[in-house]
Amino acid sequence: MANAELFAPLAWPMLIPPRDWTNESPGGYILNEVMHGHDLVRRGNNCRIQGEIPLAFLNKIQKVAYTLNPFTVRVAKTLEKREIVVGKFLPIIHYATPPKPVDIAENKESRKAYCRATAEVMNKQAAEFKRNCRTRMTMEAVNRFSKYERFYIPWSFDYRGRAYPIPAFLTPQDTDFGKSLIRSADESYITESGEKWLAFQVATTYGLDKETMADRLLWTKQNIPLITRVAIDPIDNIGDWEGADEPWQFLAACEEYYSVVVTEARKTTGLFVATDATCSGLQILAGLARDKKTAQLVNVLPADRPQDAYKVVAEVAKPNCPIHIREVMDRKTVKRTVMTIPYNAKPYSNRSYIRDALKEKGIEIDKEDLTVTVQAVRDAMQKVVPGPMSVMKWIETEVSKAIKRGATELRWVTPSGFVVNQRIMKKQVEVYNLQLLGRCQISVATDDKNEVDLSRHRAATAPNLIHSLDASLLHLSIDKFNKPIALIHDSVLTQAVDMDELSAIIRETYMHLFAEHDYLNDFAQ
Repeated sequence: MANAELFAPLAWPMLIPPRDWTNESPGGYILNEVMHGHDLVRRGNNCRIQGEIPLAFLNKIQKVAYTLNPFTVRVAKTLEKREIVVGKFLPIIHYATPPKPVDIAENKESRKAYCRATAEVMNKQAAEFKRNCRTRMTMEAVNRFSKYERFYIPWSFDYRGRAYPIPAFLTPQDTDFGKSLIRSADESYITESGEKWLAFQVATTYGLDKETMADRLLWTKQNIPLITRVAIDPIDNIGDWEGADEPWQFLAACEEYYSVVVTEARKTTGLFVATDATCSGLQILAGLARDKKTAQLVNVLPADRPQDAYKVVAEVAKPNCPIHIREVMDRKTVKRTVMTIPYNAKPYSNRSYIRDALKEKGIEIDKEDLTVTVQAVRDAMQKVVPGPMSVMKWIETEVSKAIKRGATELRWVTPSGFVVNQRIMKKQVEVYNLQLLGRCQISVATDDKNEVDLSRHRAATAPNLIHSLDASLLHLSIDKFNKPIALIHDSVLTQAVDMDELSAIIRETYMHLFAEHDYLNDFAQ
């Protein structure tokens, strides 16, 4: 493990703004043009000319300056020293080897028992070293960058247009612990709107992400004593925050809210606040299908309370489920299935999601009942969100026709001008006969054949279209937004004082994309 880490190439954040990407030259790291280490589009066709708006978007998010959050860094170093695990923070825990028996030289049984116990401890310690690899490397990044006031993150696209940071650590797409370590290096003076969004972040990271805005703000107001304890003495009050849904981000939010709002010790804020889409696959498909009913269910249209499509599907499916399953058919049971069906998840994966959800509730389900339950959920989707399901079926049909006409790849241009190039070929498989404690035969995909994979194209196109459209929505939105911004796929992060502006821009852009234009016809062409 140590040797693997020693030779593993690591990409770190940058101390100066990354180079701009263009269609003519690589961006990101200064020497990227020489090393050809990172492409503008991962797994894409590098000969494609990308539009001005996606390039401007990528270059804009690279200009955002970050700095370490001194509060969460101090807490992490203390817990690392004390070997205390919290959430995704996994410091090395040292296990003491057993003492040698006094009669180890002459007593064979005693010597044997000592050797066995020592081996168990050493194996446990070796497993510990592997388990906390991510935490150790994150803390190494913290130590490297703690002496700098600001750093930058180079980004690139995947082939659908989604943006990903190139470094692996200290980025907005890190684990809960990793996200809590960074904040904007360019802070803004707090406003009344900013106070509201800081309170929102406190409640959301604690676990109230399905509550209304008013309920979240009320929860934060009613829990000032809890927030104060966490902010003032997080180590002795670790029980107050380690059980939160996102404990480290909750910790950072408590300190920010306490210092900026409660005591007003600081006048500026640099904490990133996150908001994300409600089942973004259904949101995009609702826009493509002009399906008002689905749009209402996934909060595209305004309502008094956040709508819950998962709960509605569970209620519709319940009467068609086996009797002993009905009482546990709730949003949690169907969530992963409902979330992934817009991305073309098939009954096989639906089965595993529902089986796992029921197992968490302590319920075992046999094959026949599981088949009935999965079918009930899929039928409920047809009733609850008919527009999206029709669009997906139409896409599968048209993709089949295109491949059968002789297309070797699919290409479409998103509303922002990003060129998606979907090339999926059948795999060339080689069979290896090995011998390890007996004969062993494995099949390994070694390369692409010169044959288009029709079934995978059919399955991949609807999900990739959705991803490319939610990426395009952000490309166009951030073209109009000139404040610190970060992204996690369909989630946006900005400073609390700027969230109202960003939220309004995204909604206006969605309306522009789907209400004022008919992109499904463009895609069909």
